[in-house]
Amino acid sequence: MRPFAASAAALALSAALVTPAHAAPGGTAEERIVRVDVPDAPAARRLAGLGLDLTEASGPGWADVVLRSPSDAAALRGAGYTWSDRVADLGADRERDAAYAARTARSPLPSGRTSYRTLRDYESEMAALARRNPTRVRAFTLPERTLEGRRVRGIEIGRHVSARDGRPVFLMVGLHHAREWPSGEMAMEFGYDLLRRDGRDREITRLLDTTRVVLVPVVNPDGFNLSRGGGALEYKRKNCRVVDGKGAPPPLCARPGNEELGVDVNRNYGFGWGGTGSSTDRTAGDYHGAGPFSEPESRNIRDLVSSRQVTTLITNHTYGGTILRPYFSKAEGVAPDERAYKALSDAMSAQNGYTGMRSGDDYETTGETNDWSYYATRGLGYTIEFGRKSFHPAFETLVDEYYGTGPTAGKGARGAFLVALRNAADRGAHSVLRGRAPGGATLSITKSFTLWTSPVGTKKPRPVPTHLTSSMRVPANGRFVWDVNPSVRPESPFTPAGQKPVTGLLQEKWTLTCAARGHSSTVRVLVDRGRQAYLDLGRCR
Repeated sequence: MRPFAASAAALALSAALVTPAHAAPGGTAEERIVRVDVPDAPAARRLAGLGLDLTEASGPGWADVVLRSPSDAAALRGAGYTWSDRVADLGADRERDAAYAARTARSPLPSGRTSYRTLRDYESEMAALARRNPTRVRAFTLPERTLEGRRVRGIEIGRHVSARDGRPVFLMVGLHHAREWPSGEMAMEFGYDLLRRDGRDREITRLLDTTRVVLVPVVNPDGFNLSRGGGALEYKRKNCRVVDGKGAPPPLCARPGNEELGVDVNRNYGFGWGGTGSSTDRTAGDYHGAGPFSEPESRNIRDLVSSRQVTTLITNHTYGGTILRPYFSKAEGVAPDERAYKALSDAMSAQNGYTGMRSGDDYETTGETNDWSYYATRGLGYTIEFGRKSFHPAFETLVDEYYGTGPTAGKGARGAFLVALRNAADRGAHSVLRGRAPGGATLSITKSFTLWTSPVGTKKPRPVPTHLTSSMRVPANGRFVWDVNPSVRPESPFTPAGQKPVTGLLQEKWTLTCAARGHSSTVRVLVDRGRQAYLDLGRCR
C-alpha cells in the first residue's frame, strides 16, 4: 500500500473492494492485475463505483485492480481509464508453481516446502510439530467453530510450553483474507525456523526461554479452503457468511450467486467498527458484518488476545510492501504510544525493506485487528503487507520474502519477526508484576471496560463490552515474575457522544486475585509501560 495523493481518493477506494459475480475461473489467461491511472479524487470515486475487484495496493496516482474477464476491461475502458499490466496472467503463477515443485526436492525455506499449503496441510503439520516436540510445542483449538463448522487451530512454542508461568506472548496470525496465501505461509515458516534453530542459535534459545510464541496461520479456514481449491473462488477474500445471523453449511458459500457474499473479518473487530473504510453493502469486499464481533473468526482472535498477555502482535496480509500501525483512521488521532510504535516499525523495516507508516496515511479503515488489540490491551500490534505484485504470487518468491534479497539479504521477514519477538520479551516495552505468594497458588488478573464502535450512519456509537483475564501459577519457591501489558490504557477516541481527539492514557488498574488452599485475596495494581510493581501476597488472605 502507498499513500494516495489525496485522502478523498483513498477513502473512495477503500469503500468498494468488490468481487464481481461474473469472475472467470481461477488460473485463466483472462485474470490479471493492472495498475490503473487515477489522477485525482474524482477519478478514484468513479473507479470505486465500477464494481470491480480493487486491491488494497495503491499509491500517488494509481491503484491496482484485478481484471477477471473481458467485461471488466471493457468497464474500465468505457469509463475512460488507462492502465498497464502489473501481473499479465495470474494463471502463469500456477504454472510456475507446478514447475518449481517438479524441479525442487526441498526449498531453502525452514520447512523445505515447495508449494503452497492447503488447509489440511496446515492442520496436519501443526499437529505433527506438537507430537514431535511435546515439551516445546502445544497445539490448541480456538473456542468457536466457523460458519461451515470448522475448527480454527494454532500452536504455541516455548520452553516447557505446558507450564503455567508468566512469560509474555508474541502472537502472529495469518489468512484473515482467504486469497492472501503467503500470510499463513510466513507464520508457519517462522514456527519451523524457531524450532530448527532452538539450541543452536543463542538468541533464539534465549527468546524461547523467556517468551511464548503463538501462531494461528489460518484465521479464516472456510474462505481459505475455497480459495486454495482454485476455480472461480481462487480470489475470494471474505468468510462464508451468506445471510447475517445464520450459518452457512457447505456447499452454500460456494454456490453460484453467493461468491460476492461474506464478511471481511478484518473489518469486524469491535473498536471503531462500522466507520471509514468499511461497507454496509453485503457484496462489497470490505463488508463489516451485522455488528461488532458478529463473526466467529474475529471472536476467536478477540478471545485469544483477551486471555493472554500478548505484548506484541503481527497480523500478516498481502500485498503492498508495508508495515502498518495505528492510526487506521484519522478520527483516532495519533496513538499515545506513537513513538514506541514508530521505533519498532522502523526496526522491522530495516530488516525487510518495507515502508513503515501509520495505516490511515495510506487509506483509512475501521474494525481492524490491531486497532482493537491496542486500545484493549496496549500491546503493540502491526499489519505486515507482504509482497509487492499480487495476493499469492509464485511460491518460489516466498524464499526471497522470508530471507530477504538485495540490500536486505539475510534479513527479510525472518529478521522483522525476530525484531518483533525481541520487543515482546523486552520488559521496558511492557510491564512486570513480581513478588511473593504461596507456592502453587493461582494468580489471576482481570479488567473490564467498554470500547465503542464508530458512529454508524446517523446512529450513535455502540458499546463494545471488553473483558481481559489471564492467570499463572506461582512457582514452588513462592517467588513469581509475571510479564503483563500495562494496566494504563489508551483513551478511546470513539465515545457515546461521537468522535473526540485522543487525550492520552487512562490510569486504570488490574484486579489481581491470589487463590491458594481454599483462601483468596484481591488487590488492585496500577502499572505503566516499562514499570514494575512488587506485591507481597502472603498467604493469599
